[in-house]
Amino acid sequence: MISSNVSDSESTLGIQTKEMLKELVTVGEVGRPHGLLGSLRARSIVSSPNRFAELSKVFFESPSGQQDCFTIRHVRAQKSTCIITLEEIKSIEQAVVWVKAKIKIPKDCLEVLPDGQYYHFDLVGMEVLTETGSSIGTLEDIFPTGSNDVFVVKQHGIEHLIPGTEEIVRHIDVEHKRMVIRPIKGLLAYDEM
Repeated sequence: MISSNVSDSESTLGIQTKEMLKELVTVGEVGRPHGLLGSLRARSIVSSPNRFAELSKVFFESPSGQQDCFTIRHVRAQKSTCIITLEEIKSIEQAVVWVKAKIKIPKDCLEVLPDGQYYHFDLVGMEVLTETGSSIGTLEDIFPTGSNDVFVVKQHGIEHLIPGTEEIVRHIDVEHKRMVIRPIKGLLAYDEM
């Protein structure tokens, strides 16, 4: 179920809002409230933490699946996160509802990335193969660690944690949803068995 604090006619997104909801991509995650007036900590999973300062509207999707559209009033960078103040959230009680919500924007609002850089949503769901052609599973999740991402690849109950480094990841084919890796000794879970 999708609700909105702003009607389509009032929204700067206009009539296209309903169509845009179909093309939302996750760009961050809501953290805990900041202060008593409804501001929220947010972590970007794309580019810099200040990415939200470039936006006027965002969509939140709570862990329970509730979605809503919000107008960004102010963004302040703070270390690796930022503090977002939204027009529609005025209290800590309203803010708490959205803790751990995914922050989403329409796909066409994303900045174009340089060659060799990818959005997480482009990678999740890829089949991961070794250079010899052996399938090791599907990329199901990505954890940013600061220096590089770690790809969680699963198949038949076996989980592999693959560092997203040039040494390991040899080729990414977004169009065909395939990633080729060069495993080093001890990298794959079954190497230890």
